[in-house]
Amino acid sequence: MKQISKILLLLIFVSGCTGVHLNQQVVPDPMDWTMCGGVPEQQNVSKTVVEPPLELVWTYNIDAGLGYSVISVSDGIAFVNDLQGEMYSLDISSGGKIGQINVLGKEANSTPIIDGNDVYVTFAGENDYSVLCYSLLKGSVKWKRDIGYIQTSPIMKDEYIFIGALNGKFYKFSKDGRIEWRFKAGSPIHSTCAVSGDKAVFGDDNGNVHCVGTNDGLSVWKFNTGGSVMTTPMIYNGKVFAGSYDSNYYCLDLNTGLKLWSKNLETKLFTGSTLYNDSTVIFGGIDGNLYCLNTADGSLKWKFHTEGVITSTPLTSGKYVYFTSYDRNIYCVDGTNGKSLWSYEMEGKGETSPVIWKDMLFTANDVEVLCFKHGQNAEK
Repeated sequence: MKQISKILLLLIFVSGCTGVHLNQQVVPDPMDWTMCGGVPEQQNVSKTVVEPPLELVWTYNIDAGLGYSVISVSDGIAFVNDLQGEMYSLDISSGGKIGQINVLGKEANSTPIIDGNDVYVTFAGENDYSVLCYSLLKGSVKWKRDIGYIQTSPIMKDEYIFIGALNGKFYKFSKDGRIEWRFKAGSPIHSTCAVSGDKAVFGDDNGNVHCVGTNDGLSVWKFNTGGSVMTTPMIYNGKVFAGSYDSNYYCLDLNTGLKLWSKNLETKLFTGSTLYNDSTVIFGGIDGNLYCLNTADGSLKWKFHTEGVITSTPLTSGKYVYFTSYDRNIYCVDGTNGKSLWSYEMEGKGETSPVIWKDMLFTANDVEVLCFKHGQNAEK
């Protein structure tokens, strides 16, 4: 907690809590969760193990509502986007508001990138701009650009930012806001990309999975599914894993786009995936089931049923897998066998992907951000 106290001493309110201003730089930590998926490959694996049962430490109410993937954490500060186009910064030790940025768009259903002292945000609903870089050190906007409405999270790889937009184009940005190239996918993009090496992979509403070269923005391959691809692909060991609205979960070769296997689960697939034990992928379905498939052949290892739609991407933490459901619960299951280990009923439906920073787990219901820690006396 020493570093957290240090950061809190540096915080200064700006213009009546309408911004965040630090008089020293945020110090990056290996434990930080700085973008959607935790890493550009979108593997959703925590860097630390948080063991259940958990106890609720604090909640913070955000009346505007919260989306599917909206939380990042760095240097003792949680950054949260809301559906009214605002970004909140919260003190993780108390849950108190440090500041609030109101210069975003009308809907920020995306995870902010925290790059040291700079924050990158995407949003929809504002006709003048949809990508923004905000300086925490200066307490002001560094730059903003308009590429049409965006409902995907920005992903940073090798000092560049990759973004898909509803105008059907996929962009590479430099950190100073310059567009390096744009790729025309041909239909709206609701799929946050995964990036590995010199390849970026994402889906589109026409049912295609695209692979684009990160250096030149040219198509490497395209694979067509039978339904819209809203899911965030995951890349691991030279393979791409992604679900589709055609009810199939696909494994594709990263270099060629050839289908290695597919598994029909008889439900639309919307969420991203988490990698478990280097041998299985775990993800949720609209039918309320959490599925675990073998990465080698797609065979079903187990499934866990909830009473609500699952839109959150699960998170692996050691042998534990955390996720939320519309049935108002956050769950923890054993990633080996799918056995329930712990759950907590929230005040509203669970649709936000959980993230972990050190020994704290963060998620959200309709309007509240929740922070949990391991507690010996917590209910199982």
